[in-house]
Amino acid sequence: MNDQMTTQNSGDHNFKKMNPEQKIMDRSSLLRMPEGKTREEVLAELKEKIRKRESGADPSEEKQRLRIWPYVSVAAVIIILLGVWQLLHLTSETNVNAAPGSHVEYVLTDGSVVNLNAGSHITFNRKKFTSDRKLDLKGEAFFNVVRGSPFEVLTPTGQVMVLGTSFNVISRENIFKVTCFTGMVKVTSGNKSVTIGPDESAELTGGELKSYRESKMHYINGWINGEFYFENSPLNLVLSEIERQFNVKFVGREKESQDEFFTGSFFNKDLRAALEIVCIPMGLQYEINENRKISISGKKK
Repeated sequence: MNDQMTTQNSGDHNFKKMNPEQKIMDRSSLLRMPEGKTREEVLAELKEKIRKRESGADPSEEKQRLRIWPYVSVAAVIIILLGVWQLLHLTSETNVNAAPGSHVEYVLTDGSVVNLNAGSHITFNRKKFTSDRKLDLKGEAFFNVVRGSPFEVLTPTGQVMVLGTSFNVISRENIFKVTCFTGMVKVTSGNKSVTIGPDESAELTGGELKSYRESKMHYINGWINGEFYFENSPLNLVLSEIERQFNVKFVGREKESQDEFFTGSFFNKDLRAALEIVCIPMGLQYEINENRKISISGKKK
């Protein structure tokens, strides 16, 4: 008798540890099968009911989700299509860079030609450019624009609007200057606009946009052929140009001084020749170090 009770207690203890599915399987032999259904079918139905109860799923809610699903699918497709359109729109933006030590000639989609000076770049929308000829410029560039719809150059300090012409734009640091070679150019900075023709320049000076007759046109775009002209220019601007043209860096001296001025020219083919042309007249000494760094020293004049 005691042995029987011990066995029963042990069985009850093990039964309590079982999960619902194990309990069903353990007690399935005691079930009375409904007419027309096998033991396996009944067990499958019971297990499905337990699963739904444990997951908290409501059949009515399930049907509601199934009714909503087609709308969710349509919304997902719309979102994907919008994402693809936006991606194509963004990837149509073209950047053209002239790294330090290099010049780049680039033909735009309308046939206009842009020459970029070292350390300059333009950005435009390639897909829209033929109908909306607009681009952003940072640095210096010479444009030869084919006739057509208005052509606009945007810089951080001003805008240039033309139809068909050739002109030079420089927009670096505090410098904004536009020189017209052929045709007519409208230059705008802030709320002031001026229109210039061949052999004329417009320059932002002291916050004022002024136009004037350019007396040395061949100096303006000489950089395209690698020659750089300076007339009574601050030394720091000259050294900055050497840095861009030769991809070097000056160290050991503050080059931001505004009280030293240089007049002359150099080519961007020979670094040492350019340094001697600039440094000797200014009473400076130079030493080319590793990693394209140049130490300069000497008294200021």
